[in-house]
Amino acid sequence: MISRTKRSWIAILVGFIFFIAGIGFLISMVIPVVYDGWQMQSWQPTSAVLISVDLKRNSSKDGDTFNVIAQYEYTVNGRQYRNNRVAINKGSDNIGNFQAELGHQLQRYFQSHQPITVWYNPDNPTESIINRDMRWGLIAFKMIFVVAFGGFGFTILYFSFKGKQNKSPLAVEQSPWLARTEWKNGAIKSNAKTGMIALWGIALFWNVISFPAAILAIPEVFAKGEYIGFVVFIFPIIGLGLLYWAIKATLQWKRFGVTLLTMDPYPGSLGGQVGGHVKINMQYDSTLAYKVTLSCLRSYISGSGKNRSRKETVKWQDEGYVRVKPKMNHLILEFCFDVPEHLPASEERSDNYHLWRLTLEAELEGVDLNRNFEIPVYNTQQQSSHISFKSPEFFPASVEKVTAESLLPLTKNNNLKELYYPMLRKPLGSFSGIFFGGVFTAIGIFLWQQAKTEGFMLYMMSSVFSLIGIIVVIAAIYSAFNSLYLKFDGISLLYRRKFLWFTLTNKSIPYSQISAIDARKSSSSNSGGKHKITYKVYAKTGRKKWTLVESVDSASKKECLVEYFKNEISQQNSRY
Repeated sequence: MISRTKRSWIAILVGFIFFIAGIGFLISMVIPVVYDGWQMQSWQPTSAVLISVDLKRNSSKDGDTFNVIAQYEYTVNGRQYRNNRVAINKGSDNIGNFQAELGHQLQRYFQSHQPITVWYNPDNPTESIINRDMRWGLIAFKMIFVVAFGGFGFTILYFSFKGKQNKSPLAVEQSPWLARTEWKNGAIKSNAKTGMIALWGIALFWNVISFPAAILAIPEVFAKGEYIGFVVFIFPIIGLGLLYWAIKATLQWKRFGVTLLTMDPYPGSLGGQVGGHVKINMQYDSTLAYKVTLSCLRSYISGSGKNRSRKETVKWQDEGYVRVKPKMNHLILEFCFDVPEHLPASEERSDNYHLWRLTLEAELEGVDLNRNFEIPVYNTQQQSSHISFKSPEFFPASVEKVTAESLLPLTKNNNLKELYYPMLRKPLGSFSGIFFGGVFTAIGIFLWQQAKTEGFMLYMMSSVFSLIGIIVVIAAIYSAFNSLYLKFDGISLLYRRKFLWFTLTNKSIPYSQISAIDARKSSSSNSGGKHKITYKVYAKTGRKKWTLVESVDSASKKECLVEYFKNEISQQNSRY
């Protein structure tokens, strides 16, 4: 037997403790307050006399907290009672100005010997309260602990019960891909079902907690103008978003079912090919194009303590289209990629490891197709035995063929070729940089003003914020308002870079001085779990690199453009 499921009972215990802590916060800090506030709405008013009033102030490094303490006497049905309950929430806090305003108000009544109105329980007159307002801002603050602890515990429990594989040492040494049951025999399921179940668990837990609190808050917030209580409505809005994603994942699962990927070769090969086919429950439609993306990713833990989080960065990526083979009641979607040898192989999951992910996408009527597969890729240098095409070079009838010239802002006139990258060619990214850099700069200026009273450390923080903000703003402004003009005349390259209307570089470079055409990764991004990488193509003269293409979004397109410029330069330069 190659492997068996192994569960960490320590992790299950930790998850259970956090989950129970979240439930405990809910039961002890939220439900009693909401229940008391709901019951008190039927209590009756009566006049009371203040015996004592005190507004206690506690100072700490986290700020000042306040607590109103008062004793009062009131009469119900001819019988006198004494009580000291001031508000629904007991104890000190600094959420809003509730405690301070109520304390100052009661002190004025006490000093002027004016009676106040209290609310008593008609079924038990010994129970009374001065202020029965629900403080939804404070409840929202407490809900953060409920969601944080309970959600974290639920996540640990889910993945702990799912378990991991206990590997055979021999299998790990000789064929590490066999040590994971999800990769057995080269047939791999997508993560759709796991993601759907996890989404529903989180969405239900979140909404069951947040919606009742928000519904009960509506009359108090709008009738009494406790505007800080609007914070409580953020939680159901987030809950609706989670519910939307859970429903979307469920509709995808219902429509496509189990999408099984079979690899050829198995495993995928560094220095060879990553290929195979995906079986999907759909009818054939010649107008549809199924896009496939292969990514090499690094997954790692960032931060420390409570701020630890898992992140992913893309190291290499290529994309193309599948070839569709219609069957009786399903489709077979074939794909194949050439993979460089120098990339990292699949690694065992840890705090810092590499993985390979295949993404299959298609825009469909109703629910779109989006499936992700984590696949094994190792240095076996194997080729596909049954697939003869390459996905980056295959274009369905509904997709325009990509060539080097179609990727470039190119104009041609006989032997003259011109490329022009104008200002504002990436306005969204540039102006986003200006905005966020401006925010950092503004924070730095604000902290500089506060540092006059707070001291040296705040001056240091303000300097860091300001410096980062200014650098980001300058870089974003340059990105927005620079332009690049290239001219190839068969003998030399004219390279002209401008900022606004000012020329920064204007140089003629003979082809004979260009020693190499190459490319490198220029940027990567992650939006909604979808990774994108861009490459920059450049000409090299000595130690100087001259940008030819600023942004191309796949390895195959990068290689296509490198070959295009090599062929252009080789007209007069025999090095290529």
